[in-house]
Amino acid sequence: MSPEEIIAKLKKEVLKNYSASKCGWTSQMSEGNYDDCFNDGMESGGSMAWYEVGCILEMDLPEPEEPEYEE
Repeated sequence: MSPEEIIAKLKKEVLKNYSASKCGWTSQMSEGNYDDCFNDGMESGGSMAWYEVGCILEMDLPEPEEPEYEE
């Protein structure tokens, strides 16, 4: 596989797996449904990792959303 093909494949995966809104997920989002805490954290962290890959590839992506905490 050529370097160009690898970059194209990575960009496709970034677009498929990155979600700006998932980056803002917190444990408070799962409050009352604690079975989702692990999955929500995994989704949030995974999305943030794909954002970082997209930045390395100089892709134009929306900024990750900030977590909203209840006061």
